[in-house]
Order: sequence, then structure tokens, then C-alpha cells
Amino acid sequence: MLVNTRRFSLVILLLLGLAAVTACGGGGSDSSDSSGTVTAPTITTQPSSQTVTAGSAASFTVTASGSGTLSYQWYKASSAISGATSSTYTIASTATSDAGSYYVTVSNSGGTTTSSTVTLTVSSSDTASCDTTYVDSVLSAVSTFEAALGSSLTASTLYSDSSYSSSQLNVYKTNWSNLPPGAISFSRPGITLAEVSTSSQISAFNALAKVALSSAGYADFQGVIAADDYLGYTKNANGYGADLYHVAFIGTPSQTGSWTLMLGGHHMAFNINFNGACAYPTPHHIGVEPRTAFTANDHTSYSFYDSGTYTVLADKAAAMVAIFSSMSSSELTSAFLSGQTFSDVLIGPVEANTGSYANVTTKFNAIASSSDRGLLVSSLSTTQQALVMAAIEQFTDDYDSTTASRLLSDYEADYGSTYVAWANASGSVSSSGPDVSANGTYMRVDGPRVWMEIAVQNGVVISGQTHYHMIYRDKTYDYYNQLSN
Repeated sequence: MLVNTRRFSLVILLLLGLAAVTACGGGGSDSSDSSGTVTAPTITTQPSSQTVTAGSAASFTVTASGSGTLSYQWYKASSAISGATSSTYTIASTATSDAGSYYVTVSNSGGTTTSSTVTLTVSSSDTASCDTTYVDSVLSAVSTFEAALGSSLTASTLYSDSSYSSSQLNVYKTNWSNLPPGAISFSRPGITLAEVSTSSQISAFNALAKVALSSAGYADFQGVIAADDYLGYTKNANGYGADLYHVAFIGTPSQTGSWTLMLGGHHMAFNINFNGACAYPTPHHIGVEPRTAFTANDHTSYSFYDSGTYTVLADKAAAMVAIFSSMSSSELTSAFLSGQTFSDVLIGPVEANTGSYANVTTKFNAIASSSDRGLLVSSLSTTQQALVMAAIEQFTDDYDSTTASRLLSDYEADYGSTYVAWANASGSVSSSGPDVSANGTYMRVDGPRVWMEIAVQNGVVISGQTHYHMIYRDKTYDYYNQLSN
């Protein structure tokens, strides 16, 4: 049988051509493993946290590898950022409202991989206007106090950055609580006021508190301590009293470094964080029992508060109530956290004794992703917005005027993303609004940075009466953003 050599040659050439095409990649598998299955992308370089000044640019970048086309989506908290769909996300001009947590997802046909969460810290453009007047006054009072204490007691108050690691100092910073000493599993740092016993020591301590706080803050400070003495010695409650309060310095006090003045005890945590000339006075917890008027007792010779009659924190509660009293019935309903009840402040000392901010971040992220955060301040009238500002001022004005002004300016600029909300014990809206005489009443201000809560509880020592727990946080500058996440 004759073979057509020409046709045979053409067949051979076609087969060789197909082999050549295959060898160059045509018809090859798109899989990333031997089974032919496309796997999710791998992130090889995670984005990094950043600190920028308001008005400057911020940029996050992720590097990923994987088969096929990779797609990206950036998120702030748990909300997808519109148009942020490349490997780099840039904010050309940051505002304080841009501060928060960010992450990105990278996807292909095999699945989705999520990056680590990073933090954008936006320092106020007003930070540069901080001067050394306040910190110099505090440092002078610290020196006088230490001289009065003597070397041994001074050593017990001071946790210097030359003797402790950053992680150790961070743990000490978080050692505050809204509970009496016997109800917590750790010791508050520093010395107790029982150890501040001579007249010169007491005078120097009171002078330090007066300088570190404004007149309003010092009035709160005295009132809370007086109330604890009232519980301990008028009502004979074990574990209560002024002598159980603490003072400590975390880090080395200086005009240029970062350090913290802690004044605290049951129902009190003044955590004033200094960074150079600027102060960052959060987290700040304060509370009081009894809620109504009481007369201070004089059980010892200690002089950490004035004699007389006190009604503590009533101005803070009244300012918050005034916001909701100004609302129409529809606004009151919109601001109500339907179905939610609160037995205490939501974000109290959840980071206590950890040195980490992770527990706080988790709670803030959950709130940010919630469909019900209350009523936007920007939807309120100018008069009502002034009431919101007045309520915020009740907390910021516990500190020096320069610090308060800087904070208020930033918080007011964020009204477009700031909410006010309230709740009660039933979880169902009431036309009468918040009632501070009722257990379970709850009010808050929730902004990109500012966070303030007031929770009303039944009395622990005094039955038949409610008492307050309050918290003030700055989501960007708690502990001057020095804690690990």
C-alpha cells in the first residue's frame, strides 16, 4: 500500500505544532497545587499601622500572591470603603475622623484572605500649639510631692522607664478598675493615701491633684473620695475609704518624654498621659455612691477633701440628660438602643491588668459595625448640638484649659459621625426619656474619637437608691495610643 508522503508530512507538522503550543503554556492548568485546585491568595507583606498629623496623607499597602486575578477591598472597622479596591489605599488629606482600625481582603477564584488589622492614628493639627506651661506646673508639683515623701516612698510611687520594660509599664497603666480593692485580682500601682500621712505630704499631694486637674476635676476628685469615706465610715462598709486610694507615676516624669500620672481607687481613675507638652487624659473613669447629697465625715486626721455637704457628679448626669430632654418623640425613639440593656458602662476597665488594648478595640469594632448606634448629632438642631457639646465639656473640662480646648475642637469636627444614644432596663423606649433615679438607665456619646457613657445602677451599700458609673475614652488617644493591640 502506497503512503501519501505529502499528507503524512503535514500530519507530523501539525502534531509538532500542537506540542510546541502546549509547551509554551497553552492548555496549561491555572491551579496553584498538584490537585488542580485554585487556593486563596497569600499575603506576603502585611499593611502597617501609621501615625500622621491631620491634613497630611496616609497610605496602607498590602502585597499578596496567588493564582489568577487578585481583587482587593479595604475596610475601616468592619465597613467596606467605597472605591478602595487596589493593593494600596491612600487618604490624601486625613481628618481626625479617619482615625481607626483598617484591614484589607484579597480574593481570587480560590477564596479570600484577610490581612492583619492596623491602626491609623491622626494627631490633631492643634497639637503643635501645646506649650509647656501645664506640664511644667505638674512637674514642679511632682518634685515637691516627692521631696515631701522622701526617697523610700518616692521609689514606691515611681515606675521609671529605666527600670521597667515598655510591656511592664503598659500593664501598670491598665491596673485601674471601677471596683473596690478586695474585688479585683491585681494591685493598683503606687502608694495608698494611707501612706501619705504627714501634714507636709498631704499638703503636697493635694497641691499635685489641684495642678493636674482643673477646679471642676478637683471638685470631682474630692467628692468621690469623700463619698468613699462616707460609705466606709458612716455606713460601715468594708473596703471603702479615702485611705485606699492610690497615686503613681508610670514612666519617668519629664517635659519631653511620655509618662502617666495615675490618681485612682474605687470609683476613680484619672489616667493623665503626657507626651512632651501635650496631655491625653484618657481613659477616665469616675463614679459615686451615694448619688444624692451626703455630709462628709471626719473619721481620721486625713485632709484629702473639704468638710461639708456633697452632691457628686450631678452636673455630668444633668448635662447628659439635657440632650435627650430636648428631643422630640421621634428623635428620642431614634436615639433609643431598642432591645439593648446595660447593667454597667459598656467599655469600663476591660483591658485591666493586660497592657493590651485588644479587648477595647474588639468592643469598639462591634459597636462600629452595629446597625443601631443611636441618633447622629449632625441631625440635631444647633441648640441641641450645643447641649451635646456641654455634656462633652463636663468631662474634658476636668483637665487644663489647653487640653480641653484641643480635644473639644477635634470632637466637634466629627459631629457628622457622632451619635448620642440611651437605653433603659426594659429595653423598650419610654416617652419620658432617661431617668437617673431608675436602675438600668444608660446614656452615651459615641464619635470617631470621643466615647462617654453614664450608667445608673442600684446602690451597693445604700439600698433603695441608684448610683453612677461614668467613663470617658478617646478611641485614638487612650493611653496616648501606647498600648499593644
